[in-house]
Amino acid sequence: MTGATMPVSDTPGLATLAAVAPALARTAAQYDQVPYLSHPFPLTQPARLAAIATLFGLQPPPVPTARILEIGCAAGGNIIPLAARFPDAKCLGIDLSGVQIAQAHRRLANLGLTNIELRRQSVTELGPGDGPFDYVICHGVYSWVPAEVRTAILRVCAERLTDNGVAIVSYNVMPGWHMKRVVRDSMIAHAAHIPDPTRKIAEARWFLEFLKDHAPKDTPYTTALRDEAAFLANQRDDYVLHEFLEEENSPCTVTEFVTDAEKLGLGYLADSELQTMIAETYGHNIAVTLRWISGNRLLPLEQYIDILTGRTFRQSVLVKAAAAARADRALEPARLRPLHVTARLTAESDVGEDGTRTFRDNKGRTLGTRNAAVGTAIELLAARYPATATPDELVAAATRWTAAPDAEAALVMDALFRLMNAGMLDYYSEPVHVGDAVGGRPQAIAIARHDAASGSASTVNLRHEGIGIDPVARILLPLLDGTRDYEALCEAVLAAIAESGAELKRDDQPVTDPGERRRTVLELIDMTVRNLRAVALLEPQAVRI
Repeated sequence: MTGATMPVSDTPGLATLAAVAPALARTAAQYDQVPYLSHPFPLTQPARLAAIATLFGLQPPPVPTARILEIGCAAGGNIIPLAARFPDAKCLGIDLSGVQIAQAHRRLANLGLTNIELRRQSVTELGPGDGPFDYVICHGVYSWVPAEVRTAILRVCAERLTDNGVAIVSYNVMPGWHMKRVVRDSMIAHAAHIPDPTRKIAEARWFLEFLKDHAPKDTPYTTALRDEAAFLANQRDDYVLHEFLEEENSPCTVTEFVTDAEKLGLGYLADSELQTMIAETYGHNIAVTLRWISGNRLLPLEQYIDILTGRTFRQSVLVKAAAAARADRALEPARLRPLHVTARLTAESDVGEDGTRTFRDNKGRTLGTRNAAVGTAIELLAARYPATATPDELVAAATRWTAAPDAEAALVMDALFRLMNAGMLDYYSEPVHVGDAVGGRPQAIAIARHDAASGSASTVNLRHEGIGIDPVARILLPLLDGTRDYEALCEAVLAAIAESGAELKRDDQPVTDPGERRRTVLELIDMTVRNLRAVALLEPQAVRI
């Protein structure tokens, strides 16, 4: 084992682990009774973590052949797609809930993956034989377990990470979570004694609504209750139970988290959303003050940003202390060169009087440019979505006919850097290639085909995002194995409709004519395949470099 580790004398003893065993057993029972909806977390995927490490001048392990550990994997919604996406990687997922691990094994049986192991196991039971790991993911666990287990999570990251490995740990953050704690305490005061999870959730929801409607008006307390009641009204029962009604929920400040990580030989590299770390994100005048009161030091600046914004949740990227010491924090556009980038942007139709072209993302954020080369590069970036492009591709396309290619290339890289700093750019260490949606024999990615065939309401795409499966896609996805052209797909869909007894309609009118039925189904297939391409569910027929 290399790198900083805890002395043997500081390893949790049997007595310490025995003390937390009842709490872990109660947690496991809660998740067995009400399993958490298991889905992918895009910001935790190793290709994103490797990209962040690269931006800070580090050399993370290659993702396609990495060893990946997920602590608290639930039913495998996050780690199973990683094993499917990177067949030469080795993946291990652990979780306390036997019910959720059983669910994961059923999904694995359908997929036939051999590069992943899923265990019912506590992080406190991981030892020297488990690892090393290039990437460690711990999402939605740290704040919800006893202090001894939190220490075990950080210890595993410190001792089991390879020297250049990267970990990500998410947790609830103070002081912003203070407002949510008001609601949690109120719900627990009313419903903690109820053993049945379904009734407990219902009673807690009812009591929160009662408080919202009858607490004294126009007070900060009532405002907090109303805001959280409005938020929780749209949340799933499993989220309410495990986020607000669990026995353990211990938010901390980012300073406390990083300090605890450093004690065990880890170093804080970044937040998974880099734009949140940049003081200028919050306005020039605010940035000046933040940098002044923090002494422009990393951790105090992050702490002041949390206080300013009331942030409630963090996903912190950790590396070994020696790697953190090597990180070059003076980010610059050139660091994007080795990465693969993508952005969901739309060009506004109106051009400004000064020639400014504006590109807008789906959150309303904009990038404006008067430079033709930059406009060309951003157009190509937008057209490539949801697939990625390399910065060199964008530069080559934008500077092909320019008189000063080096100067124009610098402007293109600066524009990409500004998109990244604004949170408008996604970046990965590995490319995302997406299949065409026109003609041929379209092929959906294997995990999407299997999820649809199993009746699942959702799947995961090539960008490691959760994607809903509508009724038409549920029929079509299992058929998209690359062996059928559109005519064969049409025959299969018509047969499926006939077998199910469903009625084919167009403009709310039944379609009975055989020729019209074929035309309607072909149009439906074409539209659905295009939609699947738009959400990165189609396998590329041939990789284009």
